Order: sequence, then C-alpha cells, then structure tokens
Amino acid sequence: MGKKRVLIKRVLPIMLIFSTMLLMCACGKTSNDENQSQTQSITEHTDETSSVQDSEEETDSMQESTVQSNNSRVTSSKSEKTSSSPSSSKKSGDTNSANSSKKSTDTDSANSSKKSTNTNSAESSKKIITSESAVSTKSNTESKSDTVSSSSENTQTVTSENKNTEQSVTSQTSETNEENNDEQTDSSEVSNESENTVSSETVTENYSMPEVVSRPTERTSDKKIVVIDAGHQEHANFEYEPMGPGSSEMKIKVSGGTSGVVTGIPEYELTLILALKLQTILEERGYEVVQTRTTHDVDIGNIDRANVANSINADAFIRIHANGSDSSYVNGAMTLCQTPYNPYNGNIYDECKALSTYVLDELVSATGCNKQYVWETDTMCGINWSQVPVTIVEVGYMSNPQEDRLMATEEYQDKICEGLANGLEKFLETQ
Repeated sequence: MGKKRVLIKRVLPIMLIFSTMLLMCACGKTSNDENQSQTQSITEHTDETSSVQDSEEETDSMQESTVQSNNSRVTSSKSEKTSSSPSSSKKSGDTNSANSSKKSTDTDSANSSKKSTNTNSAESSKKIITSESAVSTKSNTESKSDTVSSSSENTQTVTSENKNTEQSVTSQTSETNEENNDEQTDSSEVSNESENTVSSETVTENYSMPEVVSRPTERTSDKKIVVIDAGHQEHANFEYEPMGPGSSEMKIKVSGGTSGVVTGIPEYELTLILALKLQTILEERGYEVVQTRTTHDVDIGNIDRANVANSINADAFIRIHANGSDSSYVNGAMTLCQTPYNPYNGNIYDECKALSTYVLDELVSATGCNKQYVWETDTMCGINWSQVPVTIVEVGYMSNPQEDRLMATEEYQDKICEGLANGLEKFLETQ
C-alpha cells in the first residue's frame, strides 16, 4: 500500500497536468484567449510589483492542496473497491466509471483550481496594484505636501526674516530718530559746528596750527570772572581751523547760525541781546564779566573765542546759542559739554558737567520751558579748545513758532538771563 500511495502521488500530478491540457483544448479558443489574457495581465503586473510573486506562491500552495484532496479521493475510491466483491464485468464497469469519475473530478478540480487561481491572482494583483497605486498616490501627495509644507516653512522663514529685518530696520530708524530728537542733531550748534569737518590735508600747506592760550597763574582781580560768548556773527567765516589742539580734523571757523521761523530774527542778534542782559545781571551781583564780542560785524573763530577765556583764566565760560530743528514741534532748552574721554580737555570734565547741569536746571526753573538734557559731545571746537570750565547753552528753538515768539519778547529774555545768572552763581559758589 505504501508503494501504491507513493506511485499515486507521483502519477497524479502528471495526470492532472494532462487533464488540464485536455480541458483547455476542450474549453475552446475563447476561454483559452481569456485565460491567456488574464495570465498575461497577471504576468505584466508581476513584473511591476514584487508582491505578485507572493500571490503566485499562494496559488502553488492552493494547487498542492487540490492535488492532495484529489489523492485523498482516489485513495478512498480504491479502498471502497477493495472491500467490495463485484463481478469482473462490474469491476470493469466500476473501473470505467471510476476512471470517468476520476477524469471528471480531476478536470473539474483542475478547472476550478485554475479559475480560482486566476481569479485569486487577478484579484490579488488588482488589490496589490490598487494598493501600490494608493501608496504611490499617497506618497506623491505626502511628497507634495512636504514640498508645500517646506515651501510654506521657507516662505514663513523668509517672511519672518523679512519681518525681523523690517522690524530691525524700523527699530534702528526709530532709535536713530529718538537719538536725533534727544540729541537734536539738527540744532544750529550741531549744523554749524559739527558739519564741514575735513582733514588738515585739504587746508593750505602754509597753515600754522594755533596755540592754546594758557591760563595765567595770577589773577588781575579778586572777583570771579565770567566770559560770555554771544554765539555766531553777522558774516560767517568758512575757513577751517582744527577741531582741537593738534587735531588733524578741521572745521569751519564760524557759521551764520539760524533764525526765527516766525520773527525772522537772526540767531546772532538774539544771542548778543541775551549776552548783554546777562552781563548786567552778573555785574550787579559782583562778578567781573568779559564779552567775546559786543557787535555783529566781527570775525572771530571758535578757537579765538575759547582763548579769550583761557587768557584771563576765567572761572566760567558760557556760550549762548539758540537751537533749530527740522520739526516745528521740538522745543525746550539743553546744554552741552565734553565727554570724560575728551582727548583735549577731559581733565576738566567734572567742572564742565557741573556748570552745564546748574545752568540748565536754573534756566528751566526761571522760564518754565521744556527741559531736555546735558549733551556730552567732543565735536564742538569752542569746547575742545577751552582750558576753563565751559558750557554751551541752547536757550530755545527758533524753529518752534511759540518759542520763537517768546524769545523775541523782552520779558522772556529777562527770564532767560535770570536763569543763566542763577546757574552760573550756583556753580561759582562751589569753586
């Protein structure tokens, strides 16, 4: 029995193949073409995806299962014939019947198996292709999404950078504007003394460096001496002079100053009016006063004005100016002195800062004007050449209509000079 089973297992697959071939011939050309078309379609899909191979392996497994089922049926049939005792003609008939049944069974099984295989393969292939298509579509969608996302992120990054850049530029512009408003770089003093700075190489070769007039060791008077400089003059002098002693930077000697936006009064006229009024008040209080000029038609540079104070060892040197701005809304008073790092006279910074602070505080107190601040700068030639305590006072803005009108009145001028005298007096009391 063992040998027969082995023989049957070996023969049945061969018989199954022949049965399948006969069935395919019997099914006709149409069925054959359809099967070939399906087989070709499956083969093409198999080339496209590796997953179809798994489907074919499943098909082979199903065929083996079918063969085993058929073997089981044949074995059962033979067992039944062995146990029965029919005649030889019945045996022959049974045998033919069995053979016929076997062929029919094998044919049906093969046909069913093949159809099932083709159907399963086609469906599996279709599912795989559909799945792959979906995966591919999803992948493309995700890729596009990633690209869009990346592009969006890049756009956001660029936008953020642009915004940061815009914010940074706006912030810097705002800070610059604030600094300009705070420091009033458009003031008459700044425009007149900070502009037109050039190198000494542009000056004629015959130019000789001015000397600093040293402070005398002996005083000719027991009184405190105050030197008043009425800023500017009727005619500007655009020749150059050094920024400070030994400096290679050159600046114009003196400019014409600003003028009232409403009154039209020139700055050099207003400053001399105030200088003469201040002299009267100080002399009444017992101080000795020296003016750098008493008329408009003079030609005195900033170095010469500083040397007037240096030559008599003045206790205080006050330089009177009026301010100007591009904005008509800016108003108020400010004072100027050097920084503690000034290379020309940083050694007297403390005295100059104190003088500037006293003068500004008392000026604001007397007039009620807007208080700005003490601006420390090393760009003022008249300060850099001074060897005595010095300050520049900007009493108000001639570019502001209201302040321009006020400064043109004698009453407000008296208030200004009263405040300046009070500031000078408080400083001199500490010396």
